[in-house]
Amino acid sequence: MLTIDVLRHGETATDASKLYGATDVPLSHLGKEQLLQAAHIINQEPISQVVSSPLQRCAWLAKQLKENLPVCYECGFTEMDFGDWEGKNTQDVLQQAPHFRLDVSQLEAPHGETFQYFHQRVEQAWQAYIQQHINVGGHHLLITHGGVIRVLLGLALHIPQSKLASLYIPHATWSRISFVQGHPPVLWFMNHEA
Repeated sequence: MLTIDVLRHGETATDASKLYGATDVPLSHLGKEQLLQAAHIINQEPISQVVSSPLQRCAWLAKQLKENLPVCYECGFTEMDFGDWEGKNTQDVLQQAPHFRLDVSQLEAPHGETFQYFHQRVEQAWQAYIQQHINVGGHHLLITHGGVIRVLLGLALHIPQSKLASLYIPHATWSRISFVQGHPPVLWFMNHEA
């Protein structure tokens, strides 16, 4: 069995009302504390591999764990690139794109990614990772972003893309998904926190 704990990064040192998908923003002091607390609990499991988004708000924890565990960085698990909306206030974006929160599947960020492209990118990285590790199994940790986690939970639970924005994914919480060859994935829990 392959088990993957999917952990969202901690609080960032940016204004929470702004979009910062592909922007490489750092963690706040609290965000680092949140991740260390989460890692303390997750490390009670027999984690054999860590995979992380290369953006520093995720990679910071991966680097802390690297001494004890093999770590790889996967660009497929980075957050959606909001293009011209990066750094903009969410309310301003909602005026330009009212469907932003209603039906995220229709989202097309100017000079950024469409949601369809983002979803496909994340799904391809996820399927490739599962196929690479399912025969060996083990317990893995993926450190990533809220949008990525919504896509992964949607895939596991067959949630329509149009409804993914309704999933609430707080900072430094994790969900556990397991895989057995030939069987559908199992979600053990969602949004567990330290």
